[in-house]
Amino acid sequence: MLSQTIRSLARCSAASARRISIQACTSRKSQFPSPSICTTVHRRTFATPPPQVNESRLSMEEYHTLADNTMETLLETLEELIDSEGETDYEVDYHSGVLTLKLGSHGTYVINKQPPNKQIWLSSPLSGPKRYDHNNTTGEWFYARDGHTFDGLLMEELSNIFGHPIKIPLSQQP
Repeated sequence: MLSQTIRSLARCSAASARRISIQACTSRKSQFPSPSICTTVHRRTFATPPPQVNESRLSMEEYHTLADNTMETLLETLEELIDSEGETDYEVDYHSGVLTLKLGSHGTYVINKQPPNKQIWLSSPLSGPKRYDHNNTTGEWFYARDGHTFDGLLMEELSNIFGHPIKIPLSQQP
């Protein structure tokens, strides 16, 4: 029985064989399924969702105009916010398309332009990394995996950090 199981595993793809242990196969009372079933079981059990690819219809010039306006508006808004809060260990900095917002013990946000993808990327200490595409109809930057907007996420997280509602006006109608 063990030798048949090993032969069956050898017929499965290398990835499937690594994921299915011999112990699990030999613990079954019936013979291990055929290699085609093994691969099918592997794909259903271990497959990850395909990456989300959004092809932007923006020209490179349009992208840079929108992204630069977004980053400049965000920088101005965050500078005003930090000045009004008076926290000495909070700071915002913008260089070469990368905005860094340091919020002391709350962590650091990094927001940057991604021209090859025509996206704005956000790394949040609270919600992790996200990639935002521009919606020409609404004028908003949105995350394709959950449909939330860039400014919506920032307003929610910063409002929680600062303890009062924060308004970040980033939506731009084309």
